[in-house]
Amino acid sequence: MGLEIKILGPWETTADDEPVRLTGERRVGVLTRLALSAGQPVSADELLAQVWGQGTATTAGKQLHIVVSKLRGLLSPYQDDDVIATVSGGYQLNLACERVDAHLFSLLGRQARAARAHGEITKADVLFRRALALWRGDALAGLTASWAQVESARLEEERLATLEDHIDLRLAAGDHHAAVPVLTAHVEAHPLRERSRAQLMLALYRAARTSEALAVYQETRRVMVDELGIEPGAALRRLRQAVLRRDPALDLTSPAQRATVVEPAVPVELPADTRFFTARATESAWLHRTLTDIVPGSPAVAAINGPGGVGKSALAVHAAHTIADRFADGVLHVDLRAATAGLQPLSPYEALSRLLRSLGLDRAALPATLDEAAARYRSLTSTRKLLVILDDALDASQVRPLIPAGPSCAVIVTSRQILASLDSTSHLRLTGLDPADAAALFARIVDAGRVRAEPDAAQRIARQCGGLPLALRIAAARLAAQPDRTLTQLADQLADPSSRLDALEHADLAIRDSIAVSLQHLPGRPVGRDAAHTFLLLGSMETATHTVPATSALTDWPEHRAETALHHLLDARLLEPAGPGRYRMHDLIRLYAREQAALHLPEPVRVTASPPRFDRA
Repeated sequence: MGLEIKILGPWETTADDEPVRLTGERRVGVLTRLALSAGQPVSADELLAQVWGQGTATTAGKQLHIVVSKLRGLLSPYQDDDVIATVSGGYQLNLACERVDAHLFSLLGRQARAARAHGEITKADVLFRRALALWRGDALAGLTASWAQVESARLEEERLATLEDHIDLRLAAGDHHAAVPVLTAHVEAHPLRERSRAQLMLALYRAARTSEALAVYQETRRVMVDELGIEPGAALRRLRQAVLRRDPALDLTSPAQRATVVEPAVPVELPADTRFFTARATESAWLHRTLTDIVPGSPAVAAINGPGGVGKSALAVHAAHTIADRFADGVLHVDLRAATAGLQPLSPYEALSRLLRSLGLDRAALPATLDEAAARYRSLTSTRKLLVILDDALDASQVRPLIPAGPSCAVIVTSRQILASLDSTSHLRLTGLDPADAAALFARIVDAGRVRAEPDAAQRIARQCGGLPLALRIAAARLAAQPDRTLTQLADQLADPSSRLDALEHADLAIRDSIAVSLQHLPGRPVGRDAAHTFLLLGSMETATHTVPATSALTDWPEHRAETALHHLLDARLLEPAGPGRYRMHDLIRLYAREQAALHLPEPVRVTASPPRFDRA
């Protein structure tokens, strides 16, 4: 990728997608000023006047030379020794214009307008979108010098003109429905721009919202009279008259107008709902409220956390089916694979690439970096009404770039961890089913005749599965695969602690695998080693509940170290809270911990020199 300078937002310099650390107001100022004239000379006098200011010291020339020397030393490893060349009377940044986002923006805008002039509507649309996606905020954000403010205002005006040119293209192509929310936000942010007001009126008229189009004119007149003391311009007045008389000239009639821009893909990726979904009425109602009570300005985000096998994904999919019809732009679903045995979790970039392809972006057009992919994702989702399901997330850093930008969007995240650092997120802690609901679920997924024949055994099986829907599914699958086996035989096998985990394994489903994945994702050394060792020690205990003092005594560690290990096990859902200062280990997890302790803990028990590798017993 090489060296890149980004000024369409907070100032940033990268080399091969890695940030280049540059400190000092004058260094940043000089490099930015040279970047704005990349490939062209900038006089030393101009640099001194703009970066050093009016009260330029007599030593300023020497200071400029030192600053340039420091910049060359910093940048030359990523470009060459002539990245900043000395020219007659000044300096020149020898960097291709497309390596400076402001110049790339201007270039893409010119290419888009040329494509439009040649009737290449789809190509022009793509170029306009690429140009506008480069913006990450206010240009030259953070630079306060007067010259920087002037340049920022110039670039902002260029952005607004480019956005309005793109809107013209979309309106000519019949994309007026999708343009209305974009224009509404644009007009609110820039109320004195008559061009965008006219565009909004036209878009509303073509969307059969004539009264709203006329209301835009009235609001425009009020704002202009109040703010500027003048009436709207002639073009806006003519448009109002054309709307009032329903002038055919406002309609889409010509072949060029009937051309289409790139149509946003409408993904329908919601997995099938399970017909065996049982209970969870309170949780389903909470999800429905959270995802449909839209808060202005940001998408609704609901994060479901809980141990492996507790039914987080099933609940998310079930809830999504009840509200999917509210999201006109479709449903996205991505499995982030944080708890899939044998697979690594998706990186944020991999997940974004999948989402962008689902939104219609061709594989060849995928941005090359995480930041660029995230920016494109925000752009594509900013005006859409999407439901996004992010299933099986590892942590907040994996999820954060995947949250859509559109305030009409909604997101369901499932994770074993509580993603507490995600902003504006509502959290739901999912626990195991109570005995009655567990028995009801088991009765729904097993042959009804077998349950009626052995109701007591069915109740025993449900209890031994500890309220985990995954365990109940495995038990039911084993019975379906062995039609001659009685429920009593399976209940007896589950009642024996030494064979219970063996009984809860069928085909590609295994309780052991589910638990082992949580252990594999414990944090790195030394805290991960402590948590893993504590897990083994707790598994060797006869009690299911634990406290910090007891764990401190068991590990022979200070209480703060023992508490940290317990908290990591709690985060991984290998422990559950059991009251103030108390922790509980689920029976099935404790059985697995006991197996692993027998494999990895020597006698007498001692702290291992390295974390154990948790395999299936």
